[in-house]
Amino acid sequence: MVRLGQRSFEPEQLLVMSVVDPAAALPRVHAVVAEGADIVEIGGGPEADPRAEVVPFIAAVRDAYPELVIAVSTERAEVAREACAAGADLVSGSGSWLAGVAAEFGAGVVCPPGLASRAVGMGVEPERIIVGAASVPELEELAATGWPVLVSPSGRDPAGRLATAAVGAWLGARVFRVDQVLQTRRVLRMVSAIRGDIPPAYAVRGLALGRPRSSIHCGLIVMFDGTLLLRLDRALAWRAPGC
Repeated sequence: MVRLGQRSFEPEQLLVMSVVDPAAALPRVHAVVAEGADIVEIGGGPEADPRAEVVPFIAAVRDAYPELVIAVSTERAEVAREACAAGADLVSGSGSWLAGVAAEFGAGVVCPPGLASRAVGMGVEPERIIVGAASVPELEELAATGWPVLVSPSGRDPAGRLATAAVGAWLGARVFRVDQVLQTRRVLRMVSAIRGDIPPAYAVRGLALGRPRSSIHCGLIVMFDGTLLLRLDRALAWRAPGC
């Protein structure tokens, strides 16, 4: 189980994190929450003043959404401390101070894998620790450690980012830092249905789909626009709940 702020998430739940710049203001927060974001990370451009912009915005988001999980990414202990005091539930960083600030406020951390055990030793509850994956190839190994893993799909191609999220979910990632909230949520539901973590909305025999247009021998087909996810090895068509 993952516990962040006032919320608890069961092992089968995949979490979508959306990064919102304070310059986008509350309308952007309203939009990503409506699209299904579980976590909103408050960020800022390279020239942003964290204390003047990020921390006050965190307070405004907390006032608007008392139970929303709010995250902040920073490499400065004093900023993390002020952000937590303003309402942040999750702190992301790599400094040695990270776990101490999180423990002080009862917050969660997103940290490199090597710092997870240290965070526990410094007083962070294990259920509030997430490890960040630097690349997709290491996801499966990290997931096997038992720590919830965060992946941040990147690249200019939106379809490529969605594909990365799908592969990450299949390999065991739990948290997805993305800019395409609604589309990623749909993809994660599809992958969860294929993995058997959630039931499909309905299933039909593969032959009911009609004659295939081409010969495909193995694997999965995921239509990111649409809605259909086909698992060939079981000859079943799935439509994930909510898609």
